[in-house]
Order: sequence, then C-alpha cells, then structure tokens
Amino acid sequence: MPLRVLSYNVHELADDTAALARVLLAAAPDVVCLQEAPTRLLTASRLQDLAAATGLWVCAAGRAGAGAALLVSGRVDVRDAQVRALPVPLLRRGVPVRRRGWAEALVRVLGPQGWSQPVGVRSVHLGLDPAERLDHCWRLAAQDDTGSSLLATAGERVVVAGDLNEEPDGAAQRFLRSRLTDPLGEAPRPATFSARRPRRRIDAVLLGPGLAVADAGEVAAAEADLVVASDHRPVRVDLLVPAAG
Repeated sequence: MPLRVLSYNVHELADDTAALARVLLAAAPDVVCLQEAPTRLLTASRLQDLAAATGLWVCAAGRAGAGAALLVSGRVDVRDAQVRALPVPLLRRGVPVRRRGWAEALVRVLGPQGWSQPVGVRSVHLGLDPAERLDHCWRLAAQDDTGSSLLATAGERVVVAGDLNEEPDGAAQRFLRSRLTDPLGEAPRPATFSARRPRRRIDAVLLGPGLAVADAGEVAAAEADLVVASDHRPVRVDLLVPAAG
C-alpha cells in the first residue's frame, strides 16, 4: 500500500499560511509530521484551520507535545495517538529553554487490497543543545524497547520524522541511524534550512526495516510558496506498506 509521509517545521504558523496550505496541497500527503505547530490558547485553533484548508485531519496535537503534531488524510485510519513531553531545564546558561515533546500515532492506510498492516509514526523536534538531543533520542528509544510507546506496537514498521536540529553526521542522528534508515542516506542535500537559502539538511524522515521506499526527496511545490510558507522546507518519503494478512 502506498503511504506518503512529510516532515515539516511550520514555524508556529507565523509565516504565509496560504502558501503553506498550497505546499501541503501540492504534496498530497497521507501523514504530515509537524514541528512548531502552535499550542498557545489563542493560536492552537490555527492548526485546525490549516488542516481544514488542506483536506487533512489533526490526529495528535497539544501542549504536552510542545508543537509536535500529526495530520492525516482521509485514506488513513488512526488506531491510537498521543503526545508526550520530554524533560528540559527551565534555563540553560541563563536563557529560557524551549519545551520539547513528541507526537505519535498507530495508523493504517486504505488501498485497493483493503487495509495495510499498522505503521507507527512519530514526529519529534530535537533541541539546540547537542547533549539534550542525544538524551532525548535515548529516552525515546527506551520507550520503544520497553514496549511503552505506540511505535513498539508496530514492530519494524516505524517512521520517525522531524526537525533534528543537526545534520546527518551529528551524534543524535548517528544514534537514530543505528536503529533506523534514512532513504536519502547521509548526503547533505536536499537541504531543508533555511527555506530561503537552504544549506543544511536538519530535517529527516527515518524508517524501520519493515517499510519499503518507493521514492524520497523534496516536495514538488512552487518555489515561491516554499520560501514564504515557513523557515524550513518539508521532506517527503513515499513508502510501501505491507497489506494486512
């Protein structure tokens, strides 16, 4: 069964949301792993507005996830979903530290042969501090290994996507790649940050061995929209998911 997954840091929806909606419509995703979705009381409804404008549904979002969220298309059946917080200090070197968290869901996709086997999808936004990034990766891996996360239910059919705030040779990325595969390899391109002058590939979609890759790379959206929709560019992976028994 085909399943298209996007990872996209949407910068609190503080940029051109009409352009952002056009990017998502052009991408035609089944699952969107968002980072920096708005969570404040007066702005959280903007995520619902974006979903409605693009024919998607919000399946996991909230303050605990600290901006990590998941949107799904009508082809996707959400079996379970949750958002959780990751521990961060209040201050680091006298500066307030951004909250961190993750959103995850157990989903299946509808195809000509019926429903697929379940896939675990996680959206995560790692921090700016290298030690914090690695600690959070260890914590998430421990959740999976002890069977206390939705990804553990999916076995080897897992997707971990997000703004990792480091390039493929970083310590946290190396840890993730010891367990998961990047269909784009370790190449620095296509770069995802910044949107206007993309030079760094700090956003990724990583996969477990139970999923096959049909294609991966950039989103075929208008360049004029990509540069104003957010401060990041999205990453796309087209998967093939095994059909249910």
